[in-house]
Amino acid sequence: MVTLSPARYIGVAVPLRNLKLSRYVRSEFSADVLRSAIAQLEAAEIITVQPAVFKEQRTVIAPTARFRDTITEMGVSVTDILHLEGRETIELWVGSPRRHNKVEIDYEDCADADRLRAEMMAINRVLNSADIRLDDMPVGPIHIVRNFHTEQPRGIATFNRHGRLYGGFWEHLAKDRRHLLTIAGEPVVDLDFVSMFIQLAYCRVAAHPPEGDLYAIPGLRGYRKAVKSVMVSLFFRESEAKRLPTSGKESLPEGWTMERFKAAASGFHPSIAHLFDTDVGFELMAMESEILVGILLALAANGIAALPMHDGIMVGASHKEFAMVTMRKTSEMKLGRALPVAEKPILKPIQITPPYGVALGSLTVKASLL
Repeated sequence: MVTLSPARYIGVAVPLRNLKLSRYVRSEFSADVLRSAIAQLEAAEIITVQPAVFKEQRTVIAPTARFRDTITEMGVSVTDILHLEGRETIELWVGSPRRHNKVEIDYEDCADADRLRAEMMAINRVLNSADIRLDDMPVGPIHIVRNFHTEQPRGIATFNRHGRLYGGFWEHLAKDRRHLLTIAGEPVVDLDFVSMFIQLAYCRVAAHPPEGDLYAIPGLRGYRKAVKSVMVSLFFRESEAKRLPTSGKESLPEGWTMERFKAAASGFHPSIAHLFDTDVGFELMAMESEILVGILLALAANGIAALPMHDGIMVGASHKEFAMVTMRKTSEMKLGRALPVAEKPILKPIQITPPYGVALGSLTVKASLL
């Protein structure tokens, strides 16, 4: 799949430790066989192997150029690969995703898990029935999963933290290649909830946000991307934030510290300032994903396939208006208030050829496909 995926993955991370059978590990799986196969494939120069780093990175295997050439010569495509039936779609993990020490929980089935699994089956069924292509090439089997986290590894399983959807190749597709996506022969449009995380925080405390850009903190206008990154990080702090994250420290203007940022953010958003440093972020993510699943199911009920993007979707261009209405209605149903929705421009490379036939290559510009 790494070789054939339209997302152009570099490699795949694989666990090589012995795993007991669970809802995630099929009876056909054997770590001993996998380790032996990887060693033989590496010896045959079909793959390269990057060893695991303790508590930081799993073993990563990647196809060699030789293997890629062989696949091309044999005419193998991604549509020749199928998923085995019965693969789990509702994953539950314990541990901090921030520290790379997550452990899968082999939870017992319950009514909540059954409902969530049925929803994912319906979504996957619609996506696999749709004619989804990249650069007019079929994209093969799609298997979307929901990834939940818990702080209680024992007892009744709960599904109220995280819950985002993963597994779609389009999530890792370079932005300047999204214009190559089509559904049922139509180019896609990218629809997004505006400032969704801040909106969710306001809904949690039953308050309304101020008008305008919710990331336009006084003194930091023009630094929206950095402000968004630092602002969202405040909802994922297990203790008081005293230092800027590395990305924020490098991107904010000189003289800005975490203390100064929090003071400015609290002054701009006093209604939700008490949520900072409470680690409420994963609960907000769960609500975000619940809204997204509701949107996907509502669109599917109307025969519309949509590609999930965490806090937005991509749909065929002719369904744009209906999808935007569905997004607003679903958020209102889940939150009691309709969230604003906007269309994001899709980057589309254009060729510019100067006089005398001297090629300058391609440039990427923001352009709407409608």
